[in-house]
Amino acid sequence: MSIGIAIAVPDGIALAADTQTTWSNMIVQAKDKKTGQDFDLAEPISVPIGWSRMARKLFSVSLAGKTYVIVTAGEATLNHKTMYAIFRSAAHKYNGTGKYDDVLQYYIEHLKTELSAHLSCTPDQLSNQTRKVCEFILAGYEEDDVAKPAVESHMVFSGKININGKPDSSGHFGKSSNRNQPSRYGGCWIGRTAFISHVVNHSNKKLPPISGQYEMMTLADATDYTQFLVSFTCDFQRFAIMVPDCGRPILSAALTPDSYEEKSIQ
Repeated sequence: MSIGIAIAVPDGIALAADTQTTWSNMIVQAKDKKTGQDFDLAEPISVPIGWSRMARKLFSVSLAGKTYVIVTAGEATLNHKTMYAIFRSAAHKYNGTGKYDDVLQYYIEHLKTELSAHLSCTPDQLSNQTRKVCEFILAGYEEDDVAKPAVESHMVFSGKININGKPDSSGHFGKSSNRNQPSRYGGCWIGRTAFISHVVNHSNKKLPPISGQYEMMTLADATDYTQFLVSFTCDFQRFAIMVPDCGRPILSAALTPDSYEEKSIQ
């Protein structure tokens, strides 16, 4: 699993993500103690068996001369390729307009193709396959205008998942967008989001709420804010009664229509 976040503020977009890749063993069957018979589990159980650091879950891509930033979560590899390799390789094959919606749709369809090849099926057969989920955030600007940041999170998947209590087998779900809000300032997070939600939506009245005044944040503040939320997730897991599936170092980045800066934080 991963944690990734992107927040748009008046003078830029701040992003952060962890860098731990977790290897897991999926248990789909168990043995009945009394009968000795195998039976299928209603939901597979993922058991972490190892991990590695410095996976690239946050990175820039250039399409038609425009810079976008990708944050990934969910499946770490497809077809023996990392998500970093999949997105970066796809950028070299792109021949569209470079507009945000065109780039977004291009990557959605490309992920469906990669997922289909990984599962040895056609895109229209994904709903009948084992459930696999690829989440990503696409961050950029419409018309290269700093007043028009675009930050959206999407999910491409096989099999069926429950969305708002209803089964969905469409293969794609748009999770969050700042473009359908009265203000474009705000953001989204993907992966292990429960830890961030615990901080942002806390109900302890003795503590002040975490700032959500994105219209008043500078890019420097937003960068620190995204770093804090990803750091909190990693550090909480470190001391929690669990096998951590998010970990340091953290990658932090800032995107404006004119520049992209990235750094690693231990």
